[in-house]
Amino acid sequence: MTQTVLELKNVSKSYALAPGSSKQAQGRRAAIDNVSLTLCAGQIYGFAGLNGAGKTTSIKAALGLIQPDSGTIELFGAPIDAAAFNKIGFCPEKPVFYETLTASEIVDFSGRLLNIAASEDRKKEILNKVGLYDDRHKRVGAFSKGMQQRLGIACAMLHDPALYILDEPASGLDPLGRRLIKDILKELKQAGRTVFFSTHIIADITEICDKIAIIHKGHILYEGGVDEFCPEHKNGEERFVKIIQDYDKKTSAAAAATD
Repeated sequence: MTQTVLELKNVSKSYALAPGSSKQAQGRRAAIDNVSLTLCAGQIYGFAGLNGAGKTTSIKAALGLIQPDSGTIELFGAPIDAAAFNKIGFCPEKPVFYETLTASEIVDFSGRLLNIAASEDRKKEILNKVGLYDDRHKRVGAFSKGMQQRLGIACAMLHDPALYILDEPASGLDPLGRRLIKDILKELKQAGRTVFFSTHIIADITEICDKIAIIHKGHILYEGGVDEFCPEHKNGEERFVKIIQDYDKKTSAAAAATD
């Protein structure tokens, strides 16, 4: 039986509207609404949506960084607890580092946060994997956005976790950088690891993922296998756009009918 690594069941999260909002009378805005996802061991799972769709909010809830208003979340078949975090490698969309430290020092610092000592062999392995070993003695303040993104992924790999949760890992990367990251994710799967990553680049999902979910305006519009999402190698981007547009037309028509 395939192990369920991450499961969200009917998870919702809303935030208070800023003063002066045109919707102030409503009081709150739903960031995610009844989000349900199931990620199994050994999968690469792509979480797709436009900017502001609810991807990062869902990820923060899955990591216990925010408390949902309702719903349940399980990691490795149990409620979120501190022990589960030792099995997770996380990289945010915009990792932030001490700019006066070198890449090698950042990896050392990340190891201390994880309560592990990073051996020189392990540092060499992961920095080589993300293409930063030759830049290991450069200060991170001189790194490009893409280099900092790759360094964040290296830090997530340091303790060889069972589950990787990556928020927009291709953000800021050029085509070669994107190719490198996709190759790394495929290697992780081959090594028996599980990967959950968010993106708005549909071509990346259809190329390497086993399963996909589409989130839009806080709602899951699709969850299923990539082969079912784009049967016979049809254009995944076109299917994605159509799902979004059909939902917007439906909700606009429903709103107009109640006016």
